[in-house]
Amino acid sequence: MFRFLTIALIQEYFTMEELRERQISFNDYVRILYRGRWIILTAFSVVMLITGYITFTTKPVYEASAKLMIEEKGGVEDEIFDIGGFIKKETMINNQVEILKSRSLAETTINRLQKSQFADQLELLNPEAELDSHFLADIGRWFAGLFGTPADSAGEVALDDIVEELRNRITIIPIRDTDMIEIKVAAASPEEAAFITNTLVQSYSERNRLSSQEEVRQVKNFLEEQLQNIERQLARSEEELKTFKETQKVVALPNETQELIRKLAEFEGLYNEALTEYNANQQRLQYVDRQLEANKQNFDLDNVSVTPYFEGLKRQIGELQGKRALYLANLINQGVYREDDPQLRKFDDQIELLNRQLREEILKFTKLDVLDPVSFGSNLIARKVEIEANLQALQPKLEALQGIIRQYSRELESLPEKSLQLARLERAATVDEKIYLMMQEKYEESRITEVGQLGQVRIIDTARAPKEPIKPRKKLYLVVGALIGLGLGLALTFMFEYIDNSVRSIEDVERLGITVLGSIPMIKQEEAVKRLKVMPNMNGSQDSEEVRKIAARLITHFAPKSPISEAYRTFRTNLQYTRLDRDLKALLVTSPGPGEGKSTSVSNLAITMAQMGSRVLLIDSDLRRPVLHTIFKVDRRIGLSNILVGKATIAEAVQPTEIDNLYVLPCGTLPPNPSELLASNAMTRTLEEMKQMYDIVLFDSPPIIAVTDAAVLGPRLDGVILVLKSGQTDREAAFRAYTLLKNVNARLLGALLNGVHIESMYGSYYYYYHYYYYGRDGEKKRKTRRSSHSRA
Repeated sequence: MFRFLTIALIQEYFTMEELRERQISFNDYVRILYRGRWIILTAFSVVMLITGYITFTTKPVYEASAKLMIEEKGGVEDEIFDIGGFIKKETMINNQVEILKSRSLAETTINRLQKSQFADQLELLNPEAELDSHFLADIGRWFAGLFGTPADSAGEVALDDIVEELRNRITIIPIRDTDMIEIKVAAASPEEAAFITNTLVQSYSERNRLSSQEEVRQVKNFLEEQLQNIERQLARSEEELKTFKETQKVVALPNETQELIRKLAEFEGLYNEALTEYNANQQRLQYVDRQLEANKQNFDLDNVSVTPYFEGLKRQIGELQGKRALYLANLINQGVYREDDPQLRKFDDQIELLNRQLREEILKFTKLDVLDPVSFGSNLIARKVEIEANLQALQPKLEALQGIIRQYSRELESLPEKSLQLARLERAATVDEKIYLMMQEKYEESRITEVGQLGQVRIIDTARAPKEPIKPRKKLYLVVGALIGLGLGLALTFMFEYIDNSVRSIEDVERLGITVLGSIPMIKQEEAVKRLKVMPNMNGSQDSEEVRKIAARLITHFAPKSPISEAYRTFRTNLQYTRLDRDLKALLVTSPGPGEGKSTSVSNLAITMAQMGSRVLLIDSDLRRPVLHTIFKVDRRIGLSNILVGKATIAEAVQPTEIDNLYVLPCGTLPPNPSELLASNAMTRTLEEMKQMYDIVLFDSPPIIAVTDAAVLGPRLDGVILVLKSGQTDREAAFRAYTLLKNVNARLLGALLNGVHIESMYGSYYYYYHYYYYGRDGEKKRKTRRSSHSRA
């Protein structure tokens, strides 16, 4: 037995799964959308209202743009540093983008804006004035209030917040395949957007220019300081010489000594020029080292370049410098020195060639074996190599000139004491004068070089006030809002449809394998009362709510020409033609669950049958919660249960109604064992007697899933009618009721779909049937385009 039940349950489960997996037709989609039209319309309206409010209350945001070009050259030295063109270019652009996004540049821009004449009018600098009753701001302040935080930060806004706000408004876009960058800044007005953008561009350009001048400026400052020192030293030397001549009464030295002093001063001038150049390079090297230390990319070039090859190059440079110094000394001794001497230029070209070779080899060595070229990020390393090479080339030159000076100094020491002292003073004054002139020349050169450093940035296009705001984009917002509202409505409609497993239409019932005998539209009490042809007169009150309810339930009697009454008559006709092979004298009406309209349905079915002239007995066989006595206002104290226990006869228990040919047998006394009573032999005998006495016997039974009364009584009768309520009866419950009746061999004639909402049946053939024939006012408009929905 258990095995049989298990197999039956499994078969039932798979049958339900097959029903669920049925293919959904186009009409199903139309019906679902029509049924959910109010959900779609509501979601669409709500979303559009919110979108419209945000769109038309959001303050416009304007965005101005400027265009810059970043030049690869522009530093102190030309590039000798070739790191694969594309990678180097991309890294350089990325570096500039990060600088433009940096906090320090934003602070500089804010400082410039605060000092401008428009500072009081800029929304960026006065954000507290913009706090208003904006919808989103109100929501934000409301949420902030929930967590106990102050909704608004009254008072002045911190500088850091303004800086961060500016950084958030900046958009940097590198233009592809170019060295250009587009800078965009958003603001509350077109003029403010353009003004802030141009200020940011000017700050960036100025910063870049100052950065490129920094190295030269350090050399210039060094020369300026040295120039002041040598100026004081020259004045002191000339004063000492003058004092010596006046006190010692010495006017001049011999010509030979004068010539010696001239040569010595000439070489000391060359030596100091080389020494000044050496010290200037040292200053530049210190600056570059500080920058590399700041970027954590510094390295020791001496350790890198200590190889026999580099030592050989350095030795060759030193030898050429020594030869050049000796040749220069001979030219000076012979009095034929010229700067454009061919041999000197030859020496210079050879030395420059070796220097260039030394720089390139050091650079290759560092690039390939020591450092990661991609991480350099700038030309600092290249400049360091250049400066180091210059220093290493100057070192032998200094040593050579120093040797010549020592040689001439020894010759000068052989003079008499008084002449020697005068020679020293004249030599000092001459040398200081040469150094001063040389320093002044170098200083002017450095100033010119500093001014010539314009940086890498070139402003291509300055920002102009935009004509249209970038936010809110009204058309886009409204289109997106409409799509979101429509999508949300559709999603909710299909979600509710997926969650809803109730039987709604005739097609749903037919898919369960149950024949549909009829469908009854939803009975609206007010509409039913308006259609009354026969006014109820129960308990002497026509206006009472109870009377109105009864009138609505017994609509086939009180409004026989209403569409609902016509639906019941259609149901009656279908029922009569269900079984032509046998008479249907005793029928049972039940439902899967309570509140699905079976009592109302069986009452109206009984009325329509009685209106045909048949003697109809309506029996309230619900011995647990009887209802019929309240509908027909009869005394239920003597009824079916009393007959079954032998306490009353049928004639004593049956009560007539105000409807001709319709009799009601109430339930009687509620028994403790309804199922056993209905399954008794007394019930069989009573049923046979009733068939003899009446043309039609109808039983109002309890729900079949809740109790077994219907399952007990159903097989003894000629047929069973299953009442399903549209939008309420669960599909699985309907199928379960069908299965229970089938298991007890009850003759299920079909189902009556009750409480149908005609408007929700859009797309169903029943919708067209009803509206084309009856219309909303219940009057026939024109013939239906298809035959009446008859199952007969």
